[in-house]
Amino acid sequence: MRFGLRGLTTAPWAQHIGHGISLDAIRRVLETSHAGLIVLDLPAGHSGLDGWPKNTWALNTHTRIVPLTQGEDPLELWPAHRRKQWRRAEREGSVAEMTQDVDLLVDLHQAARHRKGIASNGTQLKALLTALLQQPDTHAWKVTLSTGKVVAGGVFHGDGSQTCIYGFGGQFRSQKAGETSRATVLLLGTAMRHAAEAGAMHFDFGGSQDPGVDRFYAEFGAGKHEKLKVVRIHWPWRLILRWARPDLFPRKSRPD
Repeated sequence: MRFGLRGLTTAPWAQHIGHGISLDAIRRVLETSHAGLIVLDLPAGHSGLDGWPKNTWALNTHTRIVPLTQGEDPLELWPAHRRKQWRRAEREGSVAEMTQDVDLLVDLHQAARHRKGIASNGTQLKALLTALLQQPDTHAWKVTLSTGKVVAGGVFHGDGSQTCIYGFGGQFRSQKAGETSRATVLLLGTAMRHAAEAGAMHFDFGGSQDPGVDRFYAEFGAGKHEKLKVVRIHWPWRLILRWARPDLFPRKSRPD
């Protein structure tokens, strides 16, 4: 990393560091690693850092998860206005179908991130999606308008525990009001139905700390599930990163 800082972190594209993790093993890493910066995203269901090394703290984040039942339509849990968007998208001739077009998926994801001013490495993303799409529990969808223009797409992957994660998505802006939003609703509904039919028990939206996006996810019946981001920063990097990366420090009680 920059300026000689060594980091041990959850990969930027990852949702978390996996299931079946050993908290004792993570604790040992925190105690013995010489990395100046350690940032590890734990899966939902872990809480508290009692007995963990000094100068280790946790940031509270969350994801949103919808329970799925094989043989039941997840769209029945949606609010009326989202089901209405789904039906209108179908009436307008929009179609959701599987795709293996990695370049298209990268372009969609990059377009969404650039609109929000979020930095993103397209080359690394393409390599990751290419590898992910080789996995049997990963599938990607695109939504095409009646005009033949693709406006939405996403990659959905398993995590080894009967959960389908909405890992990567994006949209191109459409000239027609509401068309992109309806395409996204069609995308999510199609993926959720496919996941339920494939035997997944949960649909994980991957989490977003953007309040607007979080509210959008909640409207699909997705309950809030707390997660922890474990952070340890060795001296003197704490002084530098407190200024450069204040998001890595608790807002109210910052470490000395």
